[in-house]
Amino acid sequence: MENEEYYPHPNKNADIYRNMTAADRGTISDKHLQFLSVYDDNTAILGGSNLIDRYWSGTIWFFTKNIDYEKKNAAVITRTESAVCDGDFLNHSKFIVAEDSGVIQILEVSKATDTWKSIINCSAYVCQHDDGITSLAVFNNKLNFVTCGMDYCIKIWEASELVAEHSYSFAHTNIITSVDVKPTSDSIFISTSLDCEAVVWDVRESKPATGVYKSKGNGLTTVAWDPSNEHNVAIGALDGSVILIDTREPNKIISESIAFPRPVHKLNFHPRNNWLAGCCDDSVVKILDPTKELFELYKDTQHKDFVRDVAWQKDELLTCSWDDTVLKHNFPSTKDE
Repeated sequence: MENEEYYPHPNKNADIYRNMTAADRGTISDKHLQFLSVYDDNTAILGGSNLIDRYWSGTIWFFTKNIDYEKKNAAVITRTESAVCDGDFLNHSKFIVAEDSGVIQILEVSKATDTWKSIINCSAYVCQHDDGITSLAVFNNKLNFVTCGMDYCIKIWEASELVAEHSYSFAHTNIITSVDVKPTSDSIFISTSLDCEAVVWDVRESKPATGVYKSKGNGLTTVAWDPSNEHNVAIGALDGSVILIDTREPNKIISESIAFPRPVHKLNFHPRNNWLAGCCDDSVVKILDPTKELFELYKDTQHKDFVRDVAWQKDELLTCSWDDTVLKHNFPSTKDE
C-alpha cells in the first residue's frame, strides 16, 4: 500500500478496549443529567449518563426527602450498563428505567437482609427495542406503561412480568420522539415523531391509531397531555414552537407560540394549576399559560448546558441539565402579580 511505511501495523487500541473490564476503566462522573421524576411530591429519581467516554454508562440516584437533589444526598445509588434515557415511578419504591441500548429495567428499593441498608434491586430486565428508547410513560393503573424508540416502534408493557402485550412496529415513518398517556386512562396514549405527525392510540381497538395533528414539514419532538383537561395536548417541535391542540378536533390548533430558540425537548403540565413547563436544546427554561395563548409566565437561563427534563414538586419547578445540576425554580403565579 502507498502509506504502508507510515502505518505498518493496524491500530491496536481496538483490542485493548475490547478486552477491558469494568474494573480497568477509570471513574468518570455521569454528569449529563437526563431525567428527573417525582412521586407524590416526596420521592424522586434522577438519571444521568456519561456521554464523553468510550463507554457510555449511566447512574440512577434515588431520593426520599424534599431536598436539593445533590448527588451526595441520594438515599441509594445504582449503575446501568448503558446511558439512561428516561424513567418513571410505578410506586414509591419501584420504578422503570429505559436505556439507549434498548434495555428496560424495573428497579426496586429494598433493605439488604444482612445490613438493612437501602439497596436497589433489578426485578426485571429485557431488551426488545432494536435501538435506543426515547421516551416512556406509565398508565394511570400503574400496571402498564408504554415505550417508544429510534427503531420506529411503540410497545405496551405489563409491568409485573415486563412482557410486551402490544407491539406496533413502524408506528411512525421516522424516529418516535415522545409518548404520553391520557390522564385517568389505562389504554389511551399519544405519540409524536420526526415524521411531523402526532397520533392518538387506543390499545383496545383493532385499528388503534388516529392522527390528530400533522405539521407542515416540521418534526415533532415532545408531547404532554394536560391533566386538568383530558382533551388538550401540548406538542413541541423542531423549530422551537409549542402547539396546543384538542384531540377531538384533528389538526385544529387552539394556540401556538414560538416559545423556544431551539428544538423543544420536554414539556410537562402542572398536575393542578394551568402551568406548562418546557425546556429545549439550550439552557432556557420557561413556564407558559395554556389558558392565555401560551403566554410566558416565567423564563430562566441559569443552567450552563442543555436542560433535559422538567418536573413539578408541589408548586416548585425542578429542572436537570447536562451541566450536572438540578435547580429549583420559584415563580409568582398570575394571581400574585
